[in-house]
Amino acid sequence: MTDYYPAKELVDIHCHILPGVDDGSDGFESTMKMLKTAQDEGITRMIATPHFKKAHHNVSPESAGKLLEEIRKKAEEEGISLKFYLGNEVMYFSDVEEAFDEGKISLMNGKDYLLIEFYPDDEYSRIRRGVETVQSMGFTPILAHVERYLELRKDTSKIEHLKAVGAVITVNASSVTGDAGFLTKQFVKGLLRRKLVGMIGTDAHDNSNRAPRMKKCAEYLYSRYDEEYVDRILFKNAVELFELD
Repeated sequence: MTDYYPAKELVDIHCHILPGVDDGSDGFESTMKMLKTAQDEGITRMIATPHFKKAHHNVSPESAGKLLEEIRKKAEEEGISLKFYLGNEVMYFSDVEEAFDEGKISLMNGKDYLLIEFYPDDEYSRIRRGVETVQSMGFTPILAHVERYLELRKDTSKIEHLKAVGAVITVNASSVTGDAGFLTKQFVKGLLRRKLVGMIGTDAHDNSNRAPRMKKCAEYLYSRYDEEYVDRILFKNAVELFELD
C-alpha cells in the first residue's frame, strides 16, 4: 500500500477533543497531543462532538464554545493549523426535542444536522424512531458508527432504508481499517461497496488506543474504491453539508 492518497484534506466529523467534559480528552495537555496527531494524519478540520446523554452532566453549548475557543488559541500557539467546529453526539432519548428547545444541544456547526447514537443492542424500531424524531425537529440525522448496532449488522437492508429516508450513515475510521476487528471490517466493506456510507469520523477519545487517526483509513479507501466517492465521504460531504469554511 502506498503512502500517497489524493485527498487534499480530511475532515473528522466525530471526535471528543474538548477537555474534561466527557470520557474523551481529560485535559488541555491531552487535547494538544490529540491535535498534533490529527494534523500529522492529514486532518484539516475537526468537529468536536461531546457526548450528550439524558440525566448526565452535559457540557452546555456556551461552555463548549468557550473551550473550543481556548483550543483554537492554544493550537495556534503550538503551530497546529487545524480548524475547529462544534457539535454534539447525542445518545437518543424520547424528549430530545425538549432538550434542544432549551438550548442544551449543539447542531453540527450550527447547521441543520444532528449527530445521534444508540446503544448497541437497541431495537431497530427505536433507531427508526430516533431518525424520525430528529427529522420531525426539522433536522437531518447523522447516525454515528452504524457498525456498532447489532440490529443493523444483522440486516443491512435496514441501513439502506435509513439512508433512503434521509439519514446520513457514518462509520468510524478504525472500523474501515480493521482496527476494530476483522468482522467489523468485513461488514463495513459491504457498506462501502454499496456506497451507503456518507461520512467517516475518528470517534477519537484520547491519543493512544482511540487517537484521531485517518491516514491509514484514507489510504485503504483510495486503494479500493472510486476516488470521487472516497473524496465525498472523507471531506466533501462534510464541508458542503455543514458549511465548513
